[in-house]
Amino acid sequence: MTEKYIVSDDRRFIYFVVQKVACSSIKTALLPLFDVSTDGYETVRSDGTTGIRIHKLFDASGYQIGRKKLLAGLKGKYEAYFKFAFVRNPWDRLVSCYSEKLGPNGPGMRLPADSDSELYPGMPFAEFVEAVYMIPDSKANIHFQSQHQVICDSGSGDTILADFVGRFENLKADFDVVAKRIGGSQSLQLPHILRSKRRNFRPYSDFYDDRLRHLVHERYKEDIEIFGYAY
Repeated sequence: MTEKYIVSDDRRFIYFVVQKVACSSIKTALLPLFDVSTDGYETVRSDGTTGIRIHKLFDASGYQIGRKKLLAGLKGKYEAYFKFAFVRNPWDRLVSCYSEKLGPNGPGMRLPADSDSELYPGMPFAEFVEAVYMIPDSKANIHFQSQHQVICDSGSGDTILADFVGRFENLKADFDVVAKRIGGSQSLQLPHILRSKRRNFRPYSDFYDDRLRHLVHERYKEDIEIFGYAY
């Protein structure tokens, strides 16, 4: 479990990165605000279009910090910075995680060596939900780690550290709020968002029966309560 935060000292903002909440698109939209070269990070997708390995680019940059450094600076250097995050319905987020990582031809997901669970491409969705239910955040892959672990103060539980929390379900409008705050004269544009083809454009409700729905509710109870989500 490794939380990541992208910091701009020039623009005085911090982006709290929550995986499976449009973070690739958001990072790409923010890229013009940072002095980084994309040389060596270009890639060609399976459909022939070009892109940037945006996560690796920021991982290698000097603009990304961990949670320890973030918390150390919240009452000092980062106190006046504009801090923002985006969240997503936990049931939908888990389907996205499964479809992208463990669906047919998916890359898979790593767990700590001492984990009792195994996640593998092609595993049934029900088996995946059952495994996630049993894996605590301390041993969770970041792609299904609870969102409040990134955004909230672990000491006080539900205290949100971000100044603005946008929603995946209202992504464009909420990102526009962020862009106006941090972009200055630059126009920041999210790349065009398409629902993952790996889930065949199906709504998340297609993946759940009552039992699986309940397991997700129990596993992500804090996210559901803090961010006001419902099935």
